[in-house]
Amino acid sequence: MSGAPEDAHLARMHRFKFGPFDMNPVVSIGAAAVIWGFVFLAAQFPEDMGKELGIWSSWITSEWTWLYIGSQNIWIGVLIYILCSKYRHIKLGKDDEKPKYSFGTWFAMLFTCGVATGLWYYTAESMWHYKNYGSPRWANMPDNERAIHSMMVTWFHWGLHGWIPYTLVGALVGIMSYRRDMPMTMRFCFYPLIGDRVYGWIGDVVDILSIVVTLFGVCTSLGLGVRQIYKGLVRLDAGTYRGTNSNADPMLGFTTETEDEIADIETNRQIIIIWCITAIATVSVVSGIDRGIKRLGQLAFFLSAIVVLSQLFMGDTAFILNAITETIGYYIWYLPKISFITDAFPLLGPATAVLSTDDEPSWSGGRGGAPDGISASDSWMDGWTIFYWGWWISWGPFVGTFMAKISRGRTLGQFITCSLIVPSLYSFFFMGVWGAEGIRLQNMAETEGITCADTYSKVSPAINLYCLGTEDIVFDQISAYGGKTLGDVLTVTILFSIVIYFVTSSDSGSLVIDIMAANGLPEPPIVQRIFWACSEGATASVLLSFGGEVGLKALRSVSLICGLPYTFCLFWFCQSLLYVCYEEAGDLDKDRPDMRSFITNIDHTKSGSYVSGLIKIATALVFPPLQLGLVMANVWKETIPGQWFIINIIWEGSMVLLCFIAIMDWEYQCVYICGAVYILFMAMMATVRADVRTKVGCERGDWLTDFLVCCTMYPLAIPQMHAELSAHSAAEGGTKNAV
Repeated sequence: MSGAPEDAHLARMHRFKFGPFDMNPVVSIGAAAVIWGFVFLAAQFPEDMGKELGIWSSWITSEWTWLYIGSQNIWIGVLIYILCSKYRHIKLGKDDEKPKYSFGTWFAMLFTCGVATGLWYYTAESMWHYKNYGSPRWANMPDNERAIHSMMVTWFHWGLHGWIPYTLVGALVGIMSYRRDMPMTMRFCFYPLIGDRVYGWIGDVVDILSIVVTLFGVCTSLGLGVRQIYKGLVRLDAGTYRGTNSNADPMLGFTTETEDEIADIETNRQIIIIWCITAIATVSVVSGIDRGIKRLGQLAFFLSAIVVLSQLFMGDTAFILNAITETIGYYIWYLPKISFITDAFPLLGPATAVLSTDDEPSWSGGRGGAPDGISASDSWMDGWTIFYWGWWISWGPFVGTFMAKISRGRTLGQFITCSLIVPSLYSFFFMGVWGAEGIRLQNMAETEGITCADTYSKVSPAINLYCLGTEDIVFDQISAYGGKTLGDVLTVTILFSIVIYFVTSSDSGSLVIDIMAANGLPEPPIVQRIFWACSEGATASVLLSFGGEVGLKALRSVSLICGLPYTFCLFWFCQSLLYVCYEEAGDLDKDRPDMRSFITNIDHTKSGSYVSGLIKIATALVFPPLQLGLVMANVWKETIPGQWFIINIIWEGSMVLLCFIAIMDWEYQCVYICGAVYILFMAMMATVRADVRTKVGCERGDWLTDFLVCCTMYPLAIPQMHAELSAHSAAEGGTKNAV
């Protein structure tokens, strides 16, 4: 960005510039308060916080699965539409700009930033699905069919539907920053929708939310990564090979400690590892993209490619390639189905009949689960697909922004292809190699009768992987084909790769967070980068401090929870991206007229009297028909004087009556009927608002937006419509139709 446009934008936002600091104080302090407040509470009340996170996670799965599942499909549809249309030629930059990085370097940074340590942590996912871990819906399939189905489910979690939040955010941020010279923060993704309001409190809230969501999402990966790094170090220290330790006195071993003491010591060691790697990440983020993140991304991608290709060639190569080829076809065929599966009936829980012990005995058959008992667990979706979607979405702001930052000069078509389709294909190959070979080794072990008491075959590479801990599997699987020395070398290679992925995620995450906290400055101050890197380390540490499975669940839950509010932001980003494409292609006027007054304004008449504005808002809140009837009479006319006022009275009167019946406990279900009436009333109001926009010449907005505005802010929407019609009539030079 050139200096002049940057300064023009910075002048309109909150800015604190003193000594080594240059930040948006509202965004920085607000985000830091939320993050460090969480760190303090979690440190002081770990058990309560762990329990609370679990409750929120379960509630989101129970109530919002439909949103998580449906949203990904809508976003993919929009991006595929752009990719197949003329809009794919729009550049993330000026028309004459060229890409800064070669394709290889660009893709390496895209991929390593996007997958981080999770790709290594979940190499055994296909095997877990194959062994029906968590009681999935396909548990009754024959073994061979279940094997391919399990690989397909893994691809679903790591494919198009996972990468879509990154691509959506990156495409929009890239266009707004490099083509329209706006700062690289999330607030400006809303500019096509709300215009200059992004400079105010709405923009601050968006950036605060983006920073918080990003940091918690990154911490999930850091927590999972450090668990695996620690396990790898323990194995190397003990000389572990196929279940046998060659070092009788390992430095990281235990002697007389109790289980609780061991758990505490291991947690503390993992926290030390977090801070060691956070220090490395801080050095990298201070070095910048070209010197730090670029080289680390290239190295991480190179090492992971070596290991996965080694696994391919050391394993049954022909079988693995056959399995991948077959899974590709199965994925293409099954994708339209699995992408809409919500586990609706399994989430109802088991169909267990229970006799109540109240004064009036009655049988309860649960919530309506399958009477035949053939059903997936009601917790499978929470532990897998919904967790993944929340995790990917929570990474959306930071990975998308980082992708945009390194994609200047690329066309929208190139960006979508290389940030959505190509990474998915490489993920398919990576997870396909590990998944297919893992299932083969598991089948061999079971055929040989190897149980968890043995785990390892004495006569073949077979391993009962299902008996191993999550962090052990990748090390044992890669060590199955040769001697201990080869196993150690490959273990060190994997560990080194995980560490670099860890560092790459942390440093790029810290950089993007600081960019957002500094009003989009492309090179924010170093001291602020250090602060945000330390904040990541502290948050990951406190989540791990919960210990054991509680700590793991906390790591998973925090991403899932953070992903929910940002799902709504991504819907708006999707709408913004379409508008931007239309505007850049000349199909839509950038300067098309909008409402004269924004929905959140108090004084819609712009008279300078906030008291008058508050009175109108209060009147609309308590008695909507008074102003709404006048608005409807203006846009829809009246055949009978006062007809719209009367109709509004009937609508509101019915809602008040139903709610009164519920409050008096005469029939509580009436509150839901009241809700139904409210939704229909808001739909009518949205239609009125759409007609008001048409009448006053507003070319922005749509009926769905009108509906959401009316449902959530009708006391503001009604005075706005009233004021817009009055201003329109006055502008036409008459008062005949004024309201």
